[in-house]
Amino acid sequence: MDIAISGFPAETTGDEIREALEQYGVTVKEVCIELSNNPHRNLATVGVDLDESGARVLAKKLNGSVYKGQRLRAESYLLFK
Repeated sequence: MDIAISGFPAETTGDEIREALEQYGVTVKEVCIELSNNPHRNLATVGVDLDESGARVLAKKLNGSVYKGQRLRAESYLLFK
């Protein structure tokens, strides 16, 4: 499954995102970051080793949380079935 996370500061690295998610006990497969001129639109696509319901629960926990002073938005999705 994949989780889309946005709203994090532009200086955030893939390793920092990985470490933050691993604190939830999640195995992160990959992190892809796309930066925008608008910091609220920075997007990380994170491949996680979770089933659909587990990814949904994790996204719900992340959504609205604050990371480095900025409120995150997160949602889970299945890229390929």
